[in-house]
Amino acid sequence: MKLNIESYLSSLKKIAKRNRVILENFSYITLMQMLLIVAPLITYPYLTRVLGTKLYGTVLTAQVLASYATIIVRFGFDSVSARHISMHMDNKEKLSEVMSSIMTMRGLLWIACAAIYIAVVLAVPVYREHFLLFLFSYGLTINVLLFPQFYFQGIEQMKFITLINVGIQALFVVLTFIVIKSPNDYIYVPLLHAVGYLIGGVAALFIIFHSHRIKFRFPQRSQALYYVKDAAPLFATDAVCTIKDKFNYLLIGVCVSMSEVVPYDVGAKLTSLSILPLTIINTVVFPKMARDKSNRQFRMVGLVIVTCIVTLVLLINIFLRPIVHFLIGCDVDLFPIRLYLLSPIFLGLSSYTASSLIVARGHNRYMLYSILITTGVYLVLLIALYLTYQLTSITSFIILTVVSYFAELIYRLAIGRKIICKENIR
Repeated sequence: MKLNIESYLSSLKKIAKRNRVILENFSYITLMQMLLIVAPLITYPYLTRVLGTKLYGTVLTAQVLASYATIIVRFGFDSVSARHISMHMDNKEKLSEVMSSIMTMRGLLWIACAAIYIAVVLAVPVYREHFLLFLFSYGLTINVLLFPQFYFQGIEQMKFITLINVGIQALFVVLTFIVIKSPNDYIYVPLLHAVGYLIGGVAALFIIFHSHRIKFRFPQRSQALYYVKDAAPLFATDAVCTIKDKFNYLLIGVCVSMSEVVPYDVGAKLTSLSILPLTIINTVVFPKMARDKSNRQFRMVGLVIVTCIVTLVLLINIFLRPIVHFLIGCDVDLFPIRLYLLSPIFLGLSSYTASSLIVARGHNRYMLYSILITTGVYLVLLIALYLTYQLTSITSFIILTVVSYFAELIYRLAIGRKIICKENIR
């Protein structure tokens, strides 16, 4: 018996030693993602009470509009760039090429988007009425512009990302309680985010270009176009996906009310909390998945992710009433939010299949196809609900979201199976 225990402990030590980097990165990512989820939840009840649900709904709408610019500036570079970084992590010259190309293209996109964004805000009366709020909200794009998470993910050193994000979120939480004192301070909510992202981005770039000795140089046209072409399918995927997912915020504000944007957002945030295991595990294992292409590893990790998500969804449903009351400060109909909580299961498995199988093995075009199909489902349902005069509550918009995620899951599982079968034949 003693021999068996010693043998078991010895095996665990060997496994831990072989996967030391993964375990270490898992710890850092767990801490960071928990903070990214918890920090907004700390300030959420305070902001809804100080600003009121209607004004806070306007703040959320401004953030959604800025998210459209964010998706353009990101341009799908994160996943494909992490793959390139992972494959050439010991080649400083190649790392410099990747970093320089991505940062240059993002800078150009950021400038172009700024002009378009301001023009849109000025063109829409309800947005123009809160011009400073929407202008400061554009500062949310600074996180994508300056913070190259793909680099640290690719070299499997998540410590830097974690430390920087911990500092950003802590700063935002503290400043929120200090600065936001009345409804008149609502314009400072996105500004506080922007300041934190600016500090974090500068710190990240200092580590990369100074400590890691990566050199920045303006890329050759052929180099820049190579990475743009590589990321284009994912950009198209992210763009269509963001329009589909975030459009509900804008429609709810118009068709229902700005106040109803807040409970819808609560459902979205609880969904983000539920898929936290996916975000953590997927970020850590992606470089290894891209290198090893192991089907057994893919299935085992997927089972762990789904189990964790289902467990979290059940726990949140059990304590949903006190959670919602804490966040909003008043009682609301819980049925729409419970319905929304079906989406983490579909979204989690779908996103994992997309990242760790489809993208990790270089089949980026299928990402675009999957989003085009699910967006088609979304638009057909949206038109059907509109024609039958059903777009009068957030329940209708949540049904749109859940059904779209389910359609996305079915397609990606089918594509994933197709990819595995082709590789097994070879």
